[in-house]
Amino acid sequence: MNTKELLGLKIKEFRRQKKMTQEQLSEIIGLDNGYISKLEVGQNFPTIGTLEKIAQALDVELYELFQYTNIKDKDFRAEIIKIYDKLSKEKQFTLYRVAKGLYE
Repeated sequence: MNTKELLGLKIKEFRRQKKMTQEQLSEIIGLDNGYISKLEVGQNFPTIGTLEKIAQALDVELYELFQYTNIKDKDFRAEIIKIYDKLSKEKQFTLYRVAKGLYE
């Protein structure tokens, strides 16, 4: 994953923690909703001024937007279990099929 993608994921993570929609964030910082969408998937890279506005809107320090978890240190098992537990039976089965397909 490149820096733009990691930054986008971090912004999305903080936005969701605040229970804020992309539209709400875009209104607060004065940018188009489509820009936020592209930012979160790593297609846009904001200016430092925009990063400051995003950090302020999300109530985080600017440097926190660049603190990425090392993929080797991430406990995917625990996270997958949390996700699995929140899914409907039908979606649990879909997740099972995907996991089984990856395993085989």
